[in-house]
Amino acid sequence: MAQDSMPILGKAAFTCPHCKAIAHQYWYQVRADQYDKGKSPIIPDDEFIDRINGEQKFDDDHKNRLVHWVNRMRAGEIFTTITEWKSSNIDVHNLCLSRCYSCDRISVWVHDRLVHPGHALRIEPNMDLPEEIKSDFREAAEIWHSSPRGSAALLRLCIQKLCIRLGKSGRNLNNDIGELVKEGLDPRIQKSLDIVRVIGNNAVHPGQILTDDRETASRLFRLVNMIADAMITQPKHINEFYEELPESAKRQIEKRDAC
Repeated sequence: MAQDSMPILGKAAFTCPHCKAIAHQYWYQVRADQYDKGKSPIIPDDEFIDRINGEQKFDDDHKNRLVHWVNRMRAGEIFTTITEWKSSNIDVHNLCLSRCYSCDRISVWVHDRLVHPGHALRIEPNMDLPEEIKSDFREAAEIWHSSPRGSAALLRLCIQKLCIRLGKSGRNLNNDIGELVKEGLDPRIQKSLDIVRVIGNNAVHPGQILTDDRETASRLFRLVNMIADAMITQPKHINEFYEELPESAKRQIEKRDAC
């Protein structure tokens, strides 16, 4: 997802987490009404619907509207209704709603975090990564919005597992990267590995680097894919192409390199 379309608190337009369209957002503050003494929240059941349908003073249109309300409640949908006879003076702070112009559905924000619906970063892992690493990558994308620090820590785990696949011990990521450098690792890839390593470390053991930041975390996903491309995908394609050379040519190359 492009940086300028990510859901951010107070933004006029972003990619709706419901319909995925880049759409204008209406923002709402939240106010509270206290339940009367002896009353508490309920989820309407089938008996509630039976009572509605059996109510003689309601016409069919009113019954249909009430049943529709019950169904939305039971489905767990978050929605608004207008009640003219209520006027609350209790403001709820650090809780707000946004409503999408495109699909009209509501998202819920606590402080600066989108908490409903769940919002994953829309990025796929490099297809050549092992399935175990892909799974960690996708889990990091799932929690990216709610926990950027958790995403950073999981992406660090991805490159640790990648180093193991490349023949390193996996016990100390810093040492593993150092060994790859001695073996001729491209300095740009070394820098990328160390960025993910250091930020991932700080996510687990907080230091001087801000890790609870979605933009920083989202950039780490791209770095992990770049690392995978350089260390897995490109060598794979080169080896496949090399194997297509005539056997006589490969023997000549081997003879040359043995000198």
